[in-house]
Amino acid sequence: MPGSPSVAAVSFDLDDTLIRYDHDPDEVLDEAFRRAGVGPFCTPDELWAVASETPDADSDHQFLTYLFRAAADRYGGPTESAATLARTYEAATDHTAVSFRPGAEAALAAAREVGPVGLITNGGRDVQEVKLRELGLTGAFDSVVFAGEETRPKPAREPFERALTELSADPTETLYVGNSLHHDVAGAKRAGWHAAWYPRESDRDESPEEHAPDYTFETLSELEEAF
Repeated sequence: MPGSPSVAAVSFDLDDTLIRYDHDPDEVLDEAFRRAGVGPFCTPDELWAVASETPDADSDHQFLTYLFRAAADRYGGPTESAATLARTYEAATDHTAVSFRPGAEAALAAAREVGPVGLITNGGRDVQEVKLRELGLTGAFDSVVFAGEETRPKPAREPFERALTELSADPTETLYVGNSLHHDVAGAKRAGWHAAWYPRESDRDESPEEHAPDYTFETLSELEEAF
């Protein structure tokens, strides 16, 4: 594409970018509320909409606790039940029930033709590696950074800088692909990378608060247009 930046390395987000859960998010959240003995106070979209308002977490459980506390505070739920809801939400989630998002396999193949390929994912190694194994992605990346466990979580610069070192890449020639404007696009741009946004359908009306993506994809098969 004329005028496109030079790209010599590509790194991806995992959840809601390369992969998606196959279960019904409403059923998982309803089950979490039921097991916790708490009346439903938000929808899945409302829950995840407050993710950008949570502080840095040291574990998946702590992140979910912050997430439920922020959602309860916004939507009138019991903030004191946040830790319990985090546990019941984890218990209700099947991390093997995952599949590729549209175009993901083609995007990975295209990225490998360009140069080294990385993965930067917010989440603990134990949970994320279950998903990678389920989809045959173990060993598929030249660098894997479990942000929030090995480094501060995205949108901090640290996971991006660690990936650059492991990929032996130049930030001005590296593209990051993710679904979150706050965690993925803003984090990559702060680190001096190019950024592509691949939002979920429910997120397409969002507007950049800090950094605009260089590309917005309808499907990951459009990745080749960035090269």
